[in-house]
Amino acid sequence: MQALGISEVVNSLISNRALVYQLTRRNIQIRFRGTALGILWSLVTPILMLVMYTFVFGTILKVRWIQQQGGNLEFATILFSGLIVHTYFSECLQHSVDLITSNRQYVKKVVFPLTSLAWVAVLTSLFQAAISTAVLLLYLMLAQNTLHWTLIVVPFLFFPLMLIALGASWIIAATAVYLRDISQMIGLITLALLFVSPVFYPVSSLPEALQPLLYLNPITWVIEQVRGAILWGVLPDLVGYIKYTVIAFLVAWFGVVWFQRLRPGFADVV
Repeated sequence: MQALGISEVVNSLISNRALVYQLTRRNIQIRFRGTALGILWSLVTPILMLVMYTFVFGTILKVRWIQQQGGNLEFATILFSGLIVHTYFSECLQHSVDLITSNRQYVKKVVFPLTSLAWVAVLTSLFQAAISTAVLLLYLMLAQNTLHWTLIVVPFLFFPLMLIALGASWIIAATAVYLRDISQMIGLITLALLFVSPVFYPVSSLPEALQPLLYLNPITWVIEQVRGAILWGVLPDLVGYIKYTVIAFLVAWFGVVWFQRLRPGFADVV
């Protein structure tokens, strides 16, 4: 079963890459179809969220980082970098809830690779994360007239997070077929992930005894490393990256095994 799970994680993308590409492209087009601004919403939405959160936490609550030397504009970049990571992960979880129930036409097709649907979900969300990251880099370029070379490691930092999101998507998608209440739980979970992570505050602001608990949140480590690479030119912790990636593969493996075990009953429920 272990060998099957590990190979399935890779084969679900490689063997069906053309299908995953087409479905991902279709999902992105559907998301903005019929709207006045179209794909521009992918730019407008994160910018509006950035302005709102910056005003509340930077101006009203006056939250500051140890590394912060400027005013609210610098805080905006610190906040935005964390929001990019959280938004990506939370979108993956939210899209996975109805991944099977909204694709009933594929469930009874024996030859259709249902595991590929999770790849479509995480890659569709990755598109928005890439757009938001481009907005952040453009802002930094205009404000600072320079970018740190360490930003080239950002895609590598997102890779293990994508694996965790993939594993979580398989688990949630399969479980949601039998337990519909999970759709109500995901909203609370993503909200908890937002506030129990260093998006609005640094880890160092917590009592030392509580700081390790924050790293139980799967996005905490990635937020810190992405923020350091983009804003402060700090290379990621290599040992930490290896550990995080190993854990990510284990989550993805468990996710696909869980999905395959529950899959035989999908057709009877949906």
